[in-house]
Amino acid sequence: MSKSVSRVVLAATAVAALGLLTACGGDDSDGDKKSDKSSEKTAEKTPGGEKPAAPPLSKAELDKAVLAKSDVKGFEIETMTEKEFTDGGEAKAAKAECQPVAQLMGAKTNPAPKASAYVTFASAGAFGSEDKAPSGGTGMIRVSSYADSGAEQTLKDLKGALGTCAGGFAATDGSGDKADVSKVEQLTAPKLGDEALAFTVTDADKKDGGTVKFTVVRSGAHVSVIFGVDLMNPSKPVLPEAVVSAQVAKLEKALAK
Repeated sequence: MSKSVSRVVLAATAVAALGLLTACGGDDSDGDKKSDKSSEKTAEKTPGGEKPAAPPLSKAELDKAVLAKSDVKGFEIETMTEKEFTDGGEAKAAKAECQPVAQLMGAKTNPAPKASAYVTFASAGAFGSEDKAPSGGTGMIRVSSYADSGAEQTLKDLKGALGTCAGGFAATDGSGDKADVSKVEQLTAPKLGDEALAFTVTDADKKDGGTVKFTVVRSGAHVSVIFGVDLMNPSKPVLPEAVVSAQVAKLEKALAK
């Protein structure tokens, strides 16, 4: 993982265009093999007469529920592999209460999801061309399924950290290098899913740092983490509403089947 938030995102978004390895994201895939059986048991235990809650999706199901190239007009969307995410290591905050924010910049999260699927996205002109300078947003999406109340706990912990850690916090990245955050700012969350959070995270490195914009949405036992940046203007991140809403809609359509 890179030494600053902005460099993490730069690495991630470069993947979308070049197919290189990223250094951010991750999940616990140990539950993937058991998720289909768990889904069946969840449905069986639902009391008669009540519509069963959507069980956690398996890895294969999540791969189909995450955005694909043709889903959002004007954006390039590329699939990421499990290995491209889990090589990033674990980001750590010096203060335990800020770990829910710090872990979004690393390869391990707590609670750990049962399964995850990942893609990167970039607006059509984000990387420029011979005739045009780069413009527009780039970013990454991680959609995860959780056992028990893991999804609810993830949002609860993150919500608490956003208030407690607004003034920033000391942190290290997955390589153990300094990756301090100077500010965490809550934004108005979109009315999506069962609950949602929106916020920005600003790197403390004034020379090479930048700001990343996050939207995190819970849909039942699933969490969509979507973040974006403007490569040409790192202090003013871009996270297109079209991408966020399309991802949540596609996931919830899969859950309704």
